[in-house]
Amino acid sequence: MSYQDLRFDQQDAAARTGLAQRIVGGEVVVYRQALQAFDLYDLWREATLRGITKSVGKAAADRCLTDGFHRIHEWVSPTKIPELTDAVYAEIDPLASEFLERFMSGAFPDVDNFYYEKKPNVRFHIPYDLAQSFKKEFDEFAKDHGQGKIAAHGPHRDSWLDCPSNGLNLWFAMGRIRPGNGLTIYPEDYEGEYKFQPSGDIADGQKLHKAISFDLHPGDVVMFHTDHVHGSELNRTNETRFAISCRLSIDKPHFPNLHYHHYVNANWHKSAALRPLAELPAMFQPSFVNSLATRARFKLLGEGKPVPAPTAPEIIGTKVGDVIEVALADLPVGEVHGVSAALCVARLSEHEVVALTRRCPHAGGDLANGWVDGDAVVCPWHNLPYSARSGKSACESLPALKRVFCEIRGEKVIIDPKSIIAMDDGSDVAGAYAAAASDGDVQAG
Repeated sequence: MSYQDLRFDQQDAAARTGLAQRIVGGEVVVYRQALQAFDLYDLWREATLRGITKSVGKAAADRCLTDGFHRIHEWVSPTKIPELTDAVYAEIDPLASEFLERFMSGAFPDVDNFYYEKKPNVRFHIPYDLAQSFKKEFDEFAKDHGQGKIAAHGPHRDSWLDCPSNGLNLWFAMGRIRPGNGLTIYPEDYEGEYKFQPSGDIADGQKLHKAISFDLHPGDVVMFHTDHVHGSELNRTNETRFAISCRLSIDKPHFPNLHYHHYVNANWHKSAALRPLAELPAMFQPSFVNSLATRARFKLLGEGKPVPAPTAPEIIGTKVGDVIEVALADLPVGEVHGVSAALCVARLSEHEVVALTRRCPHAGGDLANGWVDGDAVVCPWHNLPYSARSGKSACESLPALKRVFCEIRGEKVIIDPKSIIAMDDGSDVAGAYAAAASDGDVQAG
């Protein structure tokens, strides 16, 4: 499954009949220049500029207007990003109802009513190499605002985060966004069953298929079902990603887990008499009552959401003396598999294999659950490629993976965990041996 590009203007309404139902059924749609088509881009751009002016000054806002939001990190310090994001939230929130009513009437002309999450999500992701020194401050922001606002969010379904399972996710590009700093969707995992953590992120040990990312221009919107597995790329580019996302549902929202977020009935909100009651229709269902009772129990008893039983890490192959042997037939081209607690093996082509340390140094994602992309092994949690030859990613602040001897011999792949090999970039092999000495399977020889 890939995605479909739409480039309609407002006169093509008939062609969009049934689009919402198709998206809830699993289609992923990129609507190019949608905000310009419905005369909405300036509404949110001007609100954003007001927030930037109030938080970090008019000069910064003027630079954004002339040079683009994607360069904001060049004149705004990382320490100011949480404050700036809060200020933009304050300007965007009051416009949510007007914005969504106008967008929905244009993009989905056959939809008569819908329920929308009261609060949009403002997402500024500066380059990771700039942000990583301020992890503590960014983590504090996430405690109040949720994951994914100013730092990368791991793979998840929105229902795992107590959102509806029958919703639409509308992800609006407010600045230039390109592969390497944007949204990821895992289309081949749409119907799979996965364990997930209380945080809402996918649990360790869950195998994912290749993610897709998007090349977006200001005003483009990615539209997808909220129960698609999706997340953020770790920003490995030299640009800031600025997007605003909204969740809504065409029918009454269904909450399979906790019923936490407030959803507004759009038609009731249009009525001056019913507006104060517009959140009630989504609340009048058993999930809201059950959620209140569950949250009260958690608070009273000091409990939390259950933690899933750990999944044993995948390990293929057999230890034979000091080496590990893997049947070549068990390693198809393009796949990555674990061969020990510390190592994974990837088959780059018919005749080329590589063995690397299997845990991503960013957040500990298991590369054995990732995939091969060209000459890179990709961490599945934040779509971060590591060169199979140098072990490095595009994020210079992250350490390189260690690489050990690995080759094809006949119908077997032979891996020697003790033989760390030199990297293509001339890395110090002795230093690599010393760094590896603490690993159970990778030992200095």
